[in-house]
Parts: sequence; C-alpha cells; structure tokens
Amino acid sequence: MGGNMKDKKFLIAMVVIVVLALVLLYVLLIGPKIQGYVVQRQIDAQQVAVQTIVQVVNQQGYVVLGQGNDSIILVKYNPEQGQPGQGQLNQQQ
Repeated sequence: MGGNMKDKKFLIAMVVIVVLALVLLYVLLIGPKIQGYVVQRQIDAQQVAVQTIVQVVNQQGYVVLGQGNDSIILVKYNPEQGQPGQGQLNQQQ
C-alpha cells in the first residue's frame, strides 16, 4: 500500500518535470524562432507596401492614402522645381 503511493508521487513528479522541461524548451528555443519569423514577415510586408506606394507615385505623380474622411496625399517632390506656392510668396513681398 505504501509503495503504491510512492509510485503515484513519483509519476506525478515526473509528469511535472516533463511539462516544465517542455515549457522551458518552448520559451528558450521555439518561441524566439517563431517570433523572429513573424517579425521578418512583417518587415517584408512593410517593404513591399512602401515599394508599391513609391511605384504608384512615380507612375501617377501622386497617391491618396486614407480611410473615410481621414486621408493624405503623397506627391512626387522634385527639389529643382522648388516648393509649390513659393513664387507667389516672393511676388507678394
């Protein structure tokens, strides 16, 4: 009867040790690999999005980004042309 109780305690202790070992393995090895993969895919997606926006601006001269009433217009900037409206300010002065 006493040996049966020791066997159960030993089995429970072994199960706890195995579970803790698996958790430690996940935290130290598997989790960081998964997180690194996810971050790299996010970086790749960001690069593709920016490249696509730049291509559209190069093709059309502008692109409108937004949702509903909140929007922003991106236009191609050419420093040789100066800023729009700059000539009007100089003429008024």
